[in-house]
Amino acid sequence: MKQVITQSLKLAMAGVLLLPAMASAQCELFKSEVWEVKDYSEAVSVHSDSVRTYAEIAGYADTFSTARENARIAQKYAGEAQAAAHEAVTLAADAQYYAEVCGIDAVITNSIEAESRAIDARDFADVAMSNAKKASAARKLGDVHYHMRKSLNAAREAQKSATAAVYAASDAHYSCTHDDAPSTGKGE
Repeated sequence: MKQVITQSLKLAMAGVLLLPAMASAQCELFKSEVWEVKDYSEAVSVHSDSVRTYAEIAGYADTFSTARENARIAQKYAGEAQAAAHEAVTLAADAQYYAEVCGIDAVITNSIEAESRAIDARDFADVAMSNAKKASAARKLGDVHYHMRKSLNAAREAQKSATAAVYAASDAHYSCTHDDAPSTGKGE
């Protein structure tokens, strides 16, 4: 009987001693995931900026050939922004899970914000890509202008949302510290 109690006590002590290590491991997983969200959101921002450049040229071009050539380049960058945005959303969902496990309020709040902004960036990148495709396939200069201007506006919003996701992901990353309460794994 005494041996069972001693074994139970040893297991309980091991659990208490391992709790900070487990919280730290979860925090490292979270930091890794949220840093990738930041990286992909930065890529969305960069590609969206390129879309804006070429969409503006195409949206106000004097000739059909210039407009269509720049629309195709804008479509290429819109596709890259769209792919990066979808990856950022997937990673943000994973990071959100680890944030909940981490349990620090600032981490949870900032990771929710990063995920929300990444979703917004993805939605705008989808719109930018859709309009860039339509502009590339258009047979009239007016249609190229119309769809490129819509793509330009969507790319502008995607860039804003992606930049906000970068900041939120960075804040979440740097908020994940267990120095405040190492025995519980919870911070303030």
